[in-house]
Amino acid sequence: MLYVDYDLSVTKEQDEMREAAHRFAAEVLRPAGIELDRMRPEDVVAEGSPLFDVVRQAASLGYTRLRGPAALGGLEADPLTSHLVYEELAWGSFGLAAVLFLTSTHADTALAAMSEAAIADFAAPFYGSDDGSIIGCWAITEPDHGSDWLGAQRPELNVKARAGVVARRDGDDYIISGQKSAWVSNGPIATHAMLNVQLDPDGTFADSGVCILPLDLPGVSRGKPLDKHGTRSLPQGELFFDDVRVPKRWMVVEREAYRMYMDAHLAAFNAGVSCVTTGLARAAYDATLAYTKERVQGGRPIFEHQSVRDRLFRMFSLVQASRALSRGAWVYNLTRLMSGEPPALEHSIAAKVFSTRAAVEVTGLAMQLHGGNGISKEYPIEMFARDAATLTIADGENAMLSQVAAALL
Repeated sequence: MLYVDYDLSVTKEQDEMREAAHRFAAEVLRPAGIELDRMRPEDVVAEGSPLFDVVRQAASLGYTRLRGPAALGGLEADPLTSHLVYEELAWGSFGLAAVLFLTSTHADTALAAMSEAAIADFAAPFYGSDDGSIIGCWAITEPDHGSDWLGAQRPELNVKARAGVVARRDGDDYIISGQKSAWVSNGPIATHAMLNVQLDPDGTFADSGVCILPLDLPGVSRGKPLDKHGTRSLPQGELFFDDVRVPKRWMVVEREAYRMYMDAHLAAFNAGVSCVTTGLARAAYDATLAYTKERVQGGRPIFEHQSVRDRLFRMFSLVQASRALSRGAWVYNLTRLMSGEPPALEHSIAAKVFSTRAAVEVTGLAMQLHGGNGISKEYPIEMFARDAATLTIADGENAMLSQVAAALL
C-alpha cells in the first residue's frame, strides 16, 4: 500500500533502512516463508533447511543484532528505527521475523540484567557474531502452566503451585529439573535460552528467577518440533532439563527482582509482538488491495464495488491504527527501559491485544475479498490468516493479558 508515516521525525537514514528491510523481506523472507509453511516441521529444522540460510543472511545484514550495543558488535538501532525494520521483516514473513526477533533473547537478557559475567558469557559472543550460528529462545510456558507464569505479575492472579521447571541451589551452582512445553519458539533450533525457573517449589510462581544457559549442556534434551495450524516457519518444541547444573552467575534474576524484571521483559515482548503483527496485517491488506484492482466481476474490477471498498477501508484503518498504537508503545517503553525507568506494561499489552485482534479481522476480510482464491495455496492469504489466528495466544493469551493490564489502570 502507499506507505504514509504519520511520524514526520523519521529521517532519511531511517527510511533507507526501512526500504532495505522491505527489499530483504520481499526477495528473501516472503518466498522462504511460503516454502517453510508447506514443509513438515521435522524438515523445517533439519540440516540444509532454507530456515538456516535465512538466519545466516539476516545475521550478515545485522537484523539479528539490530538493537545490540555497537561496542559489542550490534547496530545499536534506536527504538523507532528498530520498529520500522521489524514491521518490514514481518511484512515478508511473520514466522521468520519472529525467529529473527527471538535470536537475541538470551543476549538481551544478559544486558538487561546488567550482569557483567552474563554479558561476557552470552551477550558479547552473540553480538560479536554475524554468521547466525547463535540462536536464542525464551522458555517459559509449561505443559501444565501457561498463563500461570503470567499471573505471577499480579498478586491477585499469582498461583501457589509447583512449576514444571524448578532450580535448586547446590553450593555455587543451581540444578535445574523439569520440562518446558512444545510452545517454546525457536526451541528446536536454539543454541541458548532465557529460562524461567521456580526457585521455591513450595511457593508461588512469583518465587522464581531467570536463568541464561547454553542448550548443549549435559541433561538438556528436546522433543520433536510442533506441527501447527499457523506460524509454521517459526519452529516450536519442548525442552527437557534432567538435573542440569549451571553456575550461580547464570541465574541473572533472583526472586527479589523477578516481578520487576518480568514486567520489563513482557512490556518489550508484547510491544514487539504488536509490531510484527502490524507487518502481517499490512501484508494481507497490500495483497488484497492489489487483487481487487485486478479481479473483474460484474464487468469491472471488484475494487469499484461499494461493498468491497467498504471492507478495504476497514482493513486500511485497522492497519494504520495498529501501527500507531504499536509504535507508540514500543518507542515509549523501550526508551524508558533504556534510561532505567519502569515501563508502562498496560500500554504494551493494549498494543498486543489490539493489533492481534486487528490482524485476525484484516486477514479474515482478505480471505473474503479473494473469494475462493483466498483459501487456495496459490495465494498467500490463507497462510496470513492461519498465522494471524495464532497471535491472540502468542506471548500471553489475550484475555489473560487483559486481566494483567486492567489491574494496572
